[in-house]
Amino acid sequence: MIDYHLHSTYSMDGKMTMEEACIQAIELGLKEIVFTDHVELCWPGNNTPFDINSLSGYLEHIDEVADKYSDKLTIKKGMELGLEPDRLDTLSYIVDTYPVDFIIGSVHVIDGQDPYLRAYYDGKTKEESYIRYYTEILNIIKRFDKFSVLGHLDYVKRYSPFQWDKDDYKIGYDIIDEILKLLIQKGKGIEINTSGYRHISEAPMPHFNIIKRYKELGGKVITIGSDAHTTEHMAFRFDDTIKSLQNMGITSIATFSNMQPSFITL
Repeated sequence: MIDYHLHSTYSMDGKMTMEEACIQAIELGLKEIVFTDHVELCWPGNNTPFDINSLSGYLEHIDEVADKYSDKLTIKKGMELGLEPDRLDTLSYIVDTYPVDFIIGSVHVIDGQDPYLRAYYDGKTKEESYIRYYTEILNIIKRFDKFSVLGHLDYVKRYSPFQWDKDDYKIGYDIIDEILKLLIQKGKGIEINTSGYRHISEAPMPHFNIIKRYKELGGKVITIGSDAHTTEHMAFRFDDTIKSLQNMGITSIATFSNMQPSFITL
């Protein structure tokens, strides 16, 4: 049991300290966790709302808790990079300057708007809002690959104001296919983000059919993360997720050290 997507109070929206997360991980019987706090260089209305104030201090704090709980828990260094097309050089500098074990590459801002906010959907149909999001992901990962896995691929579904339909995962499927092929070509993985279970769809992000397609195309690097910002959501619905992966014939998930994957059997 490992959780590869956790936000502490080093993220503006994080509600748990690193110590609280470690104690909860031990209580849950987790063997390994990664802190993946936000590095978001720009966000609507504020230039650096999620930027970790001191990356060196953040990484030093992870070292401290890793040493403190080393007899009970493996703790890795990570970050969640907000991928934006006009800031890729700065993100590249951050990755090169502050080495970590694991990086989630996520797209949160498209055309100056975050799909978390209603404004992103104004003037768009459901299809247009989804396809614009996937198109931006594809364009960015063509230019940038300094990450381990792509985060919450269909994040747009979680906050969409449009009525949910069970076939929403098919919207933009041709673009999703290109994203998956490019990830595999670049040796990159995909995360299964279980916060999606808290949506009406009762499905992780991305949808299991997208994960199945990644496997069919030859993808092997899959991580599982709760995207927890509070202790109560850590390892959320992991048992269900693992069973579903096993039913798909997926027999292993990835862990990372120094940005290099290794695999554990489910």
